Amino acid sequence: MLQYYHILPAQASLFLTLGVRGKCVVLDKQTKAAIPVITVILAVLNILAFAVTEYFGSSLDSSHMIHMGAMYEPSVLEDHEYYRLISCMFLHFGMEHLLNNMISLLVLGYSLEHAIGKAWFGLIYLGAGFISSIISFFYNMQTGQEMVSCGASGAIFGLMGALMVLLVVYRRRNLRGEIPRFALYLALSLYTGFQAPDIDGAAHAGGFVSGMLICVIMCVIKSFCKNRKGQKAE
Repeated sequence: MLQYYHILPAQASLFLTLGVRGKCVVLDKQTKAAIPVITVILAVLNILAFAVTEYFGSSLDSSHMIHMGAMYEPSVLEDHEYYRLISCMFLHFGMEHLLNNMISLLVLGYSLEHAIGKAWFGLIYLGAGFISSIISFFYNMQTGQEMVSCGASGAIFGLMGALMVLLVVYRRRNLRGEIPRFALYLALSLYTGFQAPDIDGAAHAGGFVSGMLICVIMCVIKSFCKNRKGQKAE
């Protein structure tokens, strides 16, 4: 099952305006010039995984993808190969699948990594990807489906969930109009994921919700630490 995610070019201007400083959303020149290290590392890992997959076989061959570590419910349930919950995040079905997800990762990561920091960005990406794999696994088990699935889109939808939280919590007047448009785009993407037979909609939805939750936790922790520092300063 392909976990495709397609980004709309019209959203790029929104993503590139993000960055968090205090109570508002900005992206200064220094932030804009910096290299999003974690984003680049994640993209390189995905590309390397694809290259290795293609070297030993075809990324369009389901049997080969199972051998390489794609999500396959019987292997997890019967053979206890739990590593697939993570390894499937770095594998892709074909070049188009890889390119779609890597473009999305680079565009989102360019803004979000600077906005929330390397550690939190990595945690949201990996955490949302891992949780989306678990949700996809149990969803397919409940529906009686045995699917071969892989892709970074669960993690990428997690980044989109985090982006939505930042837009709401740290919104500025010039970005308020983007929130309903972005929400509509997300709703259509999630709806398409459940309607198309070759898209893992459960992974997308699970990634989005978990990304939102992790980002909310991040905001609470950062707010608590900031208030505590303010009290000490007084």
